Amino acid sequence: MIGRMLNPFLAQKPEVGALPTLYDATASGVKGGDYYGPGGFMEMRGAPKKVQSHERSYDQAVASRLWQVSEEMTGTR
Repeated sequence: MIGRMLNPFLAQKPEVGALPTLYDATASGVKGGDYYGPGGFMEMRGAPKKVQSHERSYDQAVASRLWQVSEEMTGTR
């Protein structure tokens, strides 16, 4: 219940939330490894902007495990 009340203030509508991904996929000048997210308050809302990804995204052990699980689940190597 509280989440529903706060959601309009803390989150974005799905079509706006998709903008960073669309920007990253289509804008000229975007380089591999760039990360785009909301550019507003606490990077939770707003127009797409180049931002720093979370420190956990650089964890090589986690990345390796994700790759392994993805291969197992899809049956693809």
